[in-house]
Amino acid sequence: MIFKGRVFDGLELFEFAEIEIDEVSGNIQYFEETRKTSPRQRGKIPRIADVTFLPGLIDTHIHFFGTENHSLMDWVLTSDVMLTIKSVKDAESLLNSGFTTVRTMGDKVSLDMSKAEKNNMLYGPRIISSGYSISETGGNDDPKFLPVERAKEVSYSYYCDGPWECRKAVRMNLRNGAEAIKAYSSRSFVGGGKIKDELTTEELSAVTQEAHRAHMKAASHAYGDSAIQNSIESKFDSIEHGLGLTEDLAERMKKMNIFYVPTLAAYKRMRNDVNEYRDQIIRKHIEKEVKIASDTGVKIATGTDYVGTLDEPHGHNYIEITYLSEVIGNKMALRAATSSAAECLGMENIGRIKKNFLANMIAVKGNPLRDVNALKPENILLVVKGGKVMKNLL
Repeated sequence: MIFKGRVFDGLELFEFAEIEIDEVSGNIQYFEETRKTSPRQRGKIPRIADVTFLPGLIDTHIHFFGTENHSLMDWVLTSDVMLTIKSVKDAESLLNSGFTTVRTMGDKVSLDMSKAEKNNMLYGPRIISSGYSISETGGNDDPKFLPVERAKEVSYSYYCDGPWECRKAVRMNLRNGAEAIKAYSSRSFVGGGKIKDELTTEELSAVTQEAHRAHMKAASHAYGDSAIQNSIESKFDSIEHGLGLTEDLAERMKKMNIFYVPTLAAYKRMRNDVNEYRDQIIRKHIEKEVKIASDTGVKIATGTDYVGTLDEPHGHNYIEITYLSEVIGNKMALRAATSSAAECLGMENIGRIKKNFLANMIAVKGNPLRDVNALKPENILLVVKGGKVMKNLL
C-alpha cells in the first residue's frame, strides 16, 4: 500500500510525503518527504487533498468498565459477561475513532480482551492491560458497602497490606497476562474533598521493583504533592492524574524520565460532587500544573481516564488532545498522543511514521496541526493497524 499527502510523523509535519506499507510484515517499508511535482519513479501516486496522515492515536489511561453509569456498585456487581459485551463495543468505537493502542488501568475484563485481540478475535485497538489495580485494604475502589471477603471476590483491584502482598499482586497480574502495572499512591477525593495517601513507600517500591523485574512499566495514581513525591521515590514510570504537581517535583520527574499523564478529560466535564475545595485543586491542575510539566521538560502522554460510561464514552477520547493543546499547543499535544505516548508505554515500534515501525496509521480530514478538532470521530477517514486496513473512507 502506498499513500501520499500531508503527513505528521509523530514529531513533525511534512506537507508532501510518501508512505509505503509492507502488508506481509505489517511494517512501514518506506517514508520520505517528497516534492509536490515529483512522484516516485514507479508511477504517479495521487495526493489526497486536505487529508493528513499521522500515527495511530494512543490513550495510555482508560478502563473498560462496561456500564453506562458512574457507579462503583455497577462496576463490581454487573456480571463479567455483560461488562465484556459492552466493552467489546467500546473497543470497536475506539478503533474506528483512530485509536490503535490503549492501556487499561484496572478493570475486570481487559486482560481477556487483550488476549482476544492478539488472536484476531476482537475488532479493536491493541490493548495493553494492567489487569487488576493495586490498592490497600479500604482504599481506592474498595466496595466498602460489602463484607471484605465479598469485596475481594468482585473487585477489579488487589487489596494489599505490606510489601510482600504488593509483590504477590504484581506476580498475579503477570501470571494472568498483564503487560503493565497500576498502583494507587493516593485515593482520589475523600470526605470534604481531602486527599489521603495510599500505600507506603515501602509497599509502592515493592510494586515497582517487581514490575521492573518483569520488564513492565509501572504507573502510579497520584493525587497531591505527597503522593507524587512518594511515587517518584518509589521509581514509578508514570504519574497518572498528578494533581498537586510543583516545579520541584517536575524537576525530579524530568531527571528520572517519569512521564506525566494529566487526564484532563476526567476533570473538564462537569461533576455534581465537586465542592469548593475540590474545585480549587482541579482548577489549578488544569490551568497551571500541565504548564509546569511542559515548561520543565517533563514528557507528557495522553490519557483520558475514560471508562465507557455515557459521560465518558469511548470513541471520543480525542478530547484529551484538544484539552492538552490549549496548554501546550497543537504539535506537542499530537506528540503526546503518538510518539510520547508510545515511549510512555515502552513500545519502541509504534507512535511514529518511520521506516521499520509497525504500520499503525490513520488519515483525517483536515490538518490537526491547525485545528485538533480534525481528530473528531467523524473526520477519521482511514485506520491502519499492524499493516491491515481496518477502516477506509478515502
